[in-house]
Amino acid sequence: MRKPSIMQSEKECFVTGSTQRLDCHHVYAGSRRKASDKYGCWVWLRHDVHMDLHQRNTALDRQLKQECQLRFESIYGHEKFMKEFGKSYL
Repeated sequence: MRKPSIMQSEKECFVTGSTQRLDCHHVYAGSRRKASDKYGCWVWLRHDVHMDLHQRNTALDRQLKQECQLRFESIYGHEKFMKEFGKSYL
């Protein structure tokens, strides 16, 4: 079950503010996807922004990982972040 996002409270694109054609983007994907759901490490992205992020926008990917880590650590602390996600993005 996905917990509410720690990154945003409104259902709108985190980047553009659009409310159309939104996808849920797990900030930490792959083997960390379940932890992203558990701790709310996800954002809404407009579909085209989401596809661009996965195909080539490494700057946005890094920005989201860094911002999410800061928010996570303000709630749970650095040790918990490292235990759950295994790598610092700061």
